[in-house]
Amino acid sequence: MNTTRRHFFKGLGGLGAAVAAGQAWIGEATLGNGTAGGEERTAPSQDSAASGSKVPLIHCTDLFHPPGDPDDHVDLATIFALPQFDLRAIILDQGQLQGVTPGRIPVEQMLALMGRRVPYAIGLGTPLRYPQDDGANQFRQYQAGVELILRVLRESHEKVVFTVVGSARDVMAAYNRDPALFQNKVARLYFDDGNSGGGAFQWNPLLDPQAYTRLMTGDLPVYWCPAFGAEDTLEMMAAGKLKPDPTRVYWNFLQADIFSALPAPLQNYFLYALGRKDAAVEDSLAYLGKQPEEILRADQWKQTRHMWSTASIYHAAGCEFYRKGDSWVASRPPVPGYEKADVYGFVSARVTIDRNLRTTQDLTATSGRLKVFRIKDLENYPAAMRSSLRACLARMPLTGPFRNQ
Repeated sequence: MNTTRRHFFKGLGGLGAAVAAGQAWIGEATLGNGTAGGEERTAPSQDSAASGSKVPLIHCTDLFHPPGDPDDHVDLATIFALPQFDLRAIILDQGQLQGVTPGRIPVEQMLALMGRRVPYAIGLGTPLRYPQDDGANQFRQYQAGVELILRVLRESHEKVVFTVVGSARDVMAAYNRDPALFQNKVARLYFDDGNSGGGAFQWNPLLDPQAYTRLMTGDLPVYWCPAFGAEDTLEMMAAGKLKPDPTRVYWNFLQADIFSALPAPLQNYFLYALGRKDAAVEDSLAYLGKQPEEILRADQWKQTRHMWSTASIYHAAGCEFYRKGDSWVASRPPVPGYEKADVYGFVSARVTIDRNLRTTQDLTATSGRLKVFRIKDLENYPAAMRSSLRACLARMPLTGPFRNQ
């Protein structure tokens, strides 16, 4: 059975066979009233405010509850915290696993915290059979994610950005159904994972090798953010020995350093995931309004959170880094009193991929549709990410009963 690196950390193997009758959800209400089945319901993609200069975004994520390693929860919160985004849709990856570890739970929590209306849907249940597979042969309950992607692109008057932090399955299936639509409507497609140095160890590409091959060999404007390097191994990841490297996006933080600075409802959003709460016992929305559990918080705040996708999310939002001493901010406009800092970026590359999903890069390419992530300031990269993310999440504009808690 395929799983994600998040499930590796907690040993959540063996779930795939249990979800043959998994449901598809489309949710869109302020309090996330998900609906079962494969039909979409029409609703605004965001509150009625015009997007203006906002970045139209589709976020594709292997978000689950209970999670294996909730970096995906942090990614979702980061997207909602950045005012630059006009979030048009959330696609919940790996439809079969969604049947027993539903990512709709943290999505609905975040919608409640923010008072937002965003469509979400679960994606295809099983991997693509070959690179050009459009997934149309899969069960109807797994079609909503692909259909939502296509709907958003067709209805958008602007080019749309994708952030893909799971497999590329639903995006590539949608692309295979309408390549011309993607070529006309996709501005950038960020993909987080893969191996930057041609090594064998990687994670999300193995969830759907055919989709990954299609992504890396197609003609879309891909911004590739490798998660692992040539020398990385499964044992190193399990032991928490991965270190920042110029060729990949990995970084980490002590959970107390960021989560303790957040308002209580947002702390509870993370504690609900970290505590692996049973939704049948502990109501996920009511939990947000409680006093944070001191015992759970004391235990979890001393744990390390491993991160892969923050850099791509910042870049997708058009953010740059600004620094004043030890304080860092990720922002689109300049920050008064702070100096601009060049921490990371993307370089043009030609990438080839073999049948084992090992990649080689030619960085002599001066132009091309594929860009590859590179850290420019390795010494300050971890500190910049930690400080900026703490500031980003701490200023999230919570609404309704969660405001000022």
